[in-house]
Amino acid sequence: MNVRRQSVESGSASVIRVRPISRRRFLRQATAGLSLAAACVSLEAADRRETLRFGLVTDVHYADVESRGSRHYRDSLAKLEEAIATFNKLDLSFVIELGDFIDSGKTKADERTHLRTIDNVYCRFRGHRYYVLGNHCLAALTKAEFLQTCRAGIKRSYYSFNHGSWHFVVLDANFRRDGSPYAAGNFQWTDTWIPETELEWLRDDLRQAGQRPTVVFIHQNLDNEKDPHGVKNGAAVRKVLEQSGTVVAVFQGHKHTGGYVKIAGIPYVTLRAMVEGAGLKNNAFAMAISDASQPKKLEGFGQQVDVLLE
Repeated sequence: MNVRRQSVESGSASVIRVRPISRRRFLRQATAGLSLAAACVSLEAADRRETLRFGLVTDVHYADVESRGSRHYRDSLAKLEEAIATFNKLDLSFVIELGDFIDSGKTKADERTHLRTIDNVYCRFRGHRYYVLGNHCLAALTKAEFLQTCRAGIKRSYYSFNHGSWHFVVLDANFRRDGSPYAAGNFQWTDTWIPETELEWLRDDLRQAGQRPTVVFIHQNLDNEKDPHGVKNGAAVRKVLEQSGTVVAVFQGHKHTGGYVKIAGIPYVTLRAMVEGAGLKNNAFAMAISDASQPKKLEGFGQQVDVLLE
């Protein structure tokens, strides 16, 4: 017989009374216990689904040319191989490169060769891959030529995508002040803007994403328009991000030393360039770790430092 015990104080002695439990009551309690256990398992599974980790590299600057100063262009091939091998051992949702994937060649043919070579390494990642355009990607190529040459499967230089409950936005600041796009070296690298057509697309994209927590990727820097590396209308872009109420982080490259600042509650994380320094000891790449609604940490590898985003 199934029993439960009830302890009753009787003077200085404790009396244990044994009361029978009906089959109906027993089944009801057992079912409730199983439901609670199932709910806990379900919540734990949901937490695992919503926790997100993704890999980042920036400023690979691969080119089959001699090193200049601190930039070791050929070394980036082995550095990216190491990064991809590391990423493949981790449980990542995707990887993204944040621009300047290649460096200047003398001709379009040179650039295409550089891009195919480094993209072949990037494509070894066993999962989703995304691309951000940088100014050096367009020294000899147009944006369309870059996207067609690499195995990106991307039709436009700015776009968005979802993973689970998360929304991600890739921006393109490779435009001159007059709104014309960078193409085949027709630009100064400090003259960088996001045109109004892209800003309007961004507003609409963030509206359509609803309440999804959103992460933004860009090559040039959005945190300081006075810096040569900054997007010159960065303040207008930040206003759009802040008004959305859903943007929780911005990851960017371009400034090779890296950096971090928080503006209006949004972290702006600049990653260190992979091309800087000779050999694998000077490699730099990272993994972002997020909970259900907020990136919490950038875990750095090599010369990339850890960054706490809370």
